[in-house]
Amino acid sequence: MAKQVIIIGGKGNGGVAAACINDMRKNYNIYEYEVFGFLNDFIPVGETINGYKVLGVTKDIKQYLEGDFYFIYAIHSVSHGSLRIKIFESLGIPDEKLVTLIHPLTFVGEGCEIKSGVMIMANSYIGPKSKIGKCTFVMANCAIGHDITIGNFCHFSMGSTCGSIINIGTGCDVAINATVLEKVTMGDFSVVGAGALCIKDVEPYQVVVGNPAKHLKYVEKEETKEEWEQKYYLG
Repeated sequence: MAKQVIIIGGKGNGGVAAACINDMRKNYNIYEYEVFGFLNDFIPVGETINGYKVLGVTKDIKQYLEGDFYFIYAIHSVSHGSLRIKIFESLGIPDEKLVTLIHPLTFVGEGCEIKSGVMIMANSYIGPKSKIGKCTFVMANCAIGHDITIGNFCHFSMGSTCGSIINIGTGCDVAINATVLEKVTMGDFSVVGAGALCIKDVEPYQVVVGNPAKHLKYVEKEETKEEWEQKYYLG
């Protein structure tokens, strides 16, 4: 019997996760998971996301944690990694209840370590001996080179490329079509902007853009959950 999956989030990454599960079932005869529904704080209960019902708000997760359900944590907003982590921690999801979702068209090299809650989409490449931290998302057509260490709660947008021997901290974002070259370090919660070519280290909380990538700003280091909710209607 398939494991029933509840996706926490909305139409973006949550919709991608649902589509991946459906594709695996329909086209690859992989029936390990089945989407049960969504928890979402700004789409009314009973409405649908990608054809699946919104079961409740994120705070309703408690009743499902006690049941035979599994979870994908798909809340994400670029440059707000620290709040994403705080919201996750408030939900109390144990690691063994997190779905690790790897599309069958992904290449994963020998010696890789992939933590719980990771999602890797179709046509992506994960080089040998790379480590991917908890609840990190690697979207379609990404390349992650060999011997890369990636922290928890990172996000690699479509078409992004990372060379080899890179250290990427917690809560980092590599945006659409961005490239991070070999031996670069990205500090916690840093961002490489869309289409950027990152050739040197990025400081914690720093946003870099352009080719070659240069400093744009620093993201907010501290926000309350209430401030997050006001901005992103997640409360």
